Amino acid sequence: MSDNLDPVEFRIPATDTKGHNARHWFRCIPVMARQVEQIIQSRKFPYRTKGDLLRHALHRHMGWLSSLEPIPSVSGQVDAILEIMRDEEMNNDFSLVFDKMAERISQHLSSGSHREATRLVMTINSCIENMPDGFWKDKYKKQMKDRYSNIVKGNDKCKLGEMD
Repeated sequence: MSDNLDPVEFRIPATDTKGHNARHWFRCIPVMARQVEQIIQSRKFPYRTKGDLLRHALHRHMGWLSSLEPIPSVSGQVDAILEIMRDEEMNNDFSLVFDKMAERISQHLSSGSHREATRLVMTINSCIENMPDGFWKDKYKKQMKDRYSNIVKGNDKCKLGEMD
């Protein structure tokens, strides 16, 4: 994915702040459906599902239509809700990553496998290093350093939480 594209902008939540959503159905030509599948499977864009891609496309298209012909809308309200929901989703993902990681590392350490715990920390740290720069990457790096720097002490291959 191009460096000037922010992956967070691709995330359009399926629910509003109260958990409400609306289902939409439509048909498209098979080649378009295959293209959607190819985009998801390519992992070149941060879409997890077809719904992620289609919500993002709809959101962008609504903005484009509004730029062509101004119409009374609640686009400001929609954008505010989306920003809140994106932030909540990113925070939920953050919590989930570290809760699951703590669980796995605890299991490795309790079974005497310090090496596997270290491998997991190094693997996750590498994933974090590949995140786009910004608030969430900094938060992940700080959490890694605070929680797991003791596990990789003395391992030159893994430096946790160093801010560039």
